[in-house]
Amino acid sequence: MIPGTTGAAEAAATEKLLAVMRLRDPALADHGVRTAHVAAALAAELGLDAEECDRVYLGAILHDIGKLGIPEALLWKPAGLDRTEWAEIRTHPENGHRLVADIAAREVAACVLYHHERVDAEGYPFGIGLRTLPLAVRIVQVADAYDAMTSDRPYQGPLPVGAALAELRRCAGAQFDAEVVATLSRLLAVVDPAVRTVALTLTTAGADDLPADPFGDSLRDAG
Repeated sequence: MIPGTTGAAEAAATEKLLAVMRLRDPALADHGVRTAHVAAALAAELGLDAEECDRVYLGAILHDIGKLGIPEALLWKPAGLDRTEWAEIRTHPENGHRLVADIAAREVAACVLYHHERVDAEGYPFGIGLRTLPLAVRIVQVADAYDAMTSDRPYQGPLPVGAALAELRRCAGAQFDAEVVATLSRLLAVVDPAVRTVALTLTTAGADDLPADPFGDSLRDAG
């Protein structure tokens, strides 16, 4: 079940969409769930109330649902993508938004549509500045990138937690919201100074034995 205090209809719709993702591609669904746990922890640490945390959680679960319309061979491709393939990958935020816009809260739909925008307005699909977007979007963006970098991908193995955090910090202020990145660093370090145990806790909480995400949708398809 989807946890929290969000509306029953919205939670039920999310459950159904998650079930579809699991049928079509379990790893896509598992990436969404792991991202949601990290995002919800970030939202709480940043002081969002229970309902806002629920919206962040739902937005994170569904953020990549538009990838259901992308051929599996393209999502799993181990080599670099050509210009045409990149263009197809970059349709997934708008595809996903069309799926959820009529059934999800505005903040949830925004996470789906805008999670590849950047602070410097160099992202996609619209190239708008991330600071103009809701905090929920900025949280999901960081959680998405963190999970992608620390998961196994077809073109690259998982980064150590410390290396992933270093990359997030390097890109903070240009690609990622600096406050959200700092919050993730603090959240990880507070629980375990070696930033290892908590990473496992955050990315597997409530989802036993989830396989790693095969998609590279942090720095690869945010480029």
